[in-house]
Amino acid sequence: MKTQSTRGFTLIELLVVITIIAILAGLAIPAAQLVLVSANQTRGVNNCRQVIMTLKQFAGRNQSQFPDTVLNPLTGGTAQNANEAFQVLFQQQITKDERIFGCAAGFNGDKAIGTAPNYSNALTANENHWAMTAGITDVSDGNMPLVFENPAEATWPPKWNASIAGQIRPGRTWPGGRVIIGRVDGSAEVVELSGTTGMVGPRKMTGGVDIFTQASEGQPMGILNALINAPGSKLQPPTPKDPPKTSELPQLPTSIEPTSPLQN
Repeated sequence: MKTQSTRGFTLIELLVVITIIAILAGLAIPAAQLVLVSANQTRGVNNCRQVIMTLKQFAGRNQSQFPDTVLNPLTGGTAQNANEAFQVLFQQQITKDERIFGCAAGFNGDKAIGTAPNYSNALTANENHWAMTAGITDVSDGNMPLVFENPAEATWPPKWNASIAGQIRPGRTWPGGRVIIGRVDGSAEVVELSGTTGMVGPRKMTGGVDIFTQASEGQPMGILNALINAPGSKLQPPTPKDPPKTSELPQLPTSIEPTSPLQN
């Protein structure tokens, strides 16, 4: 009686199979990375819109002004960076959600915001991903960029470092030289910059203007950058001071009613 022999894979056949698997994996990994980047950008755009929403709620109670130009009764001064400006939104109980000021694959808060009235733990260094244009109001040109990813150079127009794309570092871009920019009208989107390596700014449009200068009529504007304590950052957190005694703290206006916190 004859027995049926079994035949195994030869070395060449095994190498062919391994090669095919390697090629398929090489194709799948970049595709998966693109999907992840797109998903993170979508979450970042949503957060940017929510930050603008809270700023608009503040402006509705403060004669169309954003918190960077309103005297803070708790400190006696105005915001010196975006973290301080956004912290006012906690102090006036417009939001209690620190997560909206973060960004996937970027800087994020630890959800510890401290206690009323000053919420001193909200948006400390490295907990805010967003910069904002200083000195504009809720009735400024709707196309004016209001909230955007913290730039490497807070010039006008600002510049980002595309050579460190995808890294959690100050002034970085997304792969391909892109950043998220939100406008006064409440819209937000991923915008392509003028290049994909080195220090790059917004793309020029017809007439030599860009997304920033088109709405400012060529006038230099100010930028409040995010407070980042990291290598390469030009913004460092100030030297801590002893907190004032509770009895010495001015009270927030009683006419402001708290709203429900925004959800991310």
